[in-house]
Amino acid sequence: MTAQVFVKHYDDSRRAAAARAHRDWLAGLGSGVRIPDLHATTADRLEFEHLGHHQPGPADLPTLAHTLGQLHAVAYGKHLHAARIDVPFTTSDGLLITDFPSPRRTMLDRMPVPAAELPVALYKDANIRNFLLTDTGPAIIDFDDLTLAPFGYDLAKLVVSTAMTHGRLALGTVDTALETYNACTTTTTLDAHCPLDRLAVYAEFHHLCTAPYLHRNGYRYSWPQVRPWPA
Repeated sequence: MTAQVFVKHYDDSRRAAAARAHRDWLAGLGSGVRIPDLHATTADRLEFEHLGHHQPGPADLPTLAHTLGQLHAVAYGKHLHAARIDVPFTTSDGLLITDFPSPRRTMLDRMPVPAAELPVALYKDANIRNFLLTDTGPAIIDFDDLTLAPFGYDLAKLVVSTAMTHGRLALGTVDTALETYNACTTTTTLDAHCPLDRLAVYAEFHHLCTAPYLHRNGYRYSWPQVRPWPA
């Protein structure tokens, strides 16, 4: 019997090559986070192991936060402890990871984000749709984007995308997710701790980036309507 596969097509061969490089680097970290096997590639498509269709919801937020924190902690311990957030970083195995400011320059002019002196994690686009639940725990999928970012920044994307998809989250759920994430990341450096007020700043930045997609791509609620804390 032939195993099921998921095929992702790309209009640009450079995007396909970048996604493959991102996926291979993340898988090579040995973080324990489930990442789909890559079965075959061409210049414009990647053929992944099919992990099913069980997508997470708001109740899974703490579990997904643990997965994200686990990935960030290992990436920092193995590579990103040597990175600066404002400088592109080349890993020891040759992957060039874009710095945090460059792809966000216009948005950062509108809303500065406190990050310059913070330790470096990564942004992989932790949209809730980029996780799947499997028998062995959450898996991360979609490897198109990878940049440097401060700890907590990608978690904020998870919070914003979940609320804009499913509606207002209980603040207790967000608190638990943040505590779970911090418990993972601070095993590698105490400076990785992301307080709630900093997470809230990152969430507002993600709102600015995501607002144009409201009523598309599954985003049914505007962030100001579902923000889990006071504006």
